[in-house]
Amino acid sequence: MRRRGFLGLALASAAAGCSFGRNGATDTATYDFGIELPSAHAPRSGRDLTLDEMSAAAWLQTPAILYRLMYRDPARLHAYALSRWTAAPADLIAQRVRLVLSSAPQRGLGRVSQGVGGARVLKLELDAFEQIVESPSASRAVVRMRAGLADSADRSLRAQRLFGVEAPCPSVDAPGAVYALRAATDTLIAQLLAWVDAGLSS
Repeated sequence: MRRRGFLGLALASAAAGCSFGRNGATDTATYDFGIELPSAHAPRSGRDLTLDEMSAAAWLQTPAILYRLMYRDPARLHAYALSRWTAAPADLIAQRVRLVLSSAPQRGLGRVSQGVGGARVLKLELDAFEQIVESPSASRAVVRMRAGLADSADRSLRAQRLFGVEAPCPSVDAPGAVYALRAATDTLIAQLLAWVDAGLSS
């Protein structure tokens, strides 16, 4: 057991790209999704849309960058010790969704927390956001999200769908996980908003 724990810690430390400050203290690398907008297009429908507060599984409510060693202990989630997100994944994803939705000035975008209502309410729940390490030299990112479109007036559900996207990691470390998770997220957002557009038009 001690050897397994040491190997897992060694992978996390090496993959996190750790560096040491002047006093020997370890620096923590923080990541977000960057400043570039995703290539997704805002829905073309003229209906106003309200974005509900995005929810997430309990283990995704921290800024930890998570990975899973499929070849050793697939039921256990690990976190990179010296790398983290600037915010919880659901907050980062919700921000990118809002950026795209707000890029269409001809249509209003509200938020439930602001008391602004549109014809439809978009509800999102993040179920998975992690790096799957298949071997010491191969890994992939997995993002899964549930979405629902409801009427703003009575909150009756009009449509729902589970989205899942995977992307290969360029390296088996925290930077590789960040790169692939961002790519998978942007692909998922494009699929999500195409689905929302169809739902708003119906």
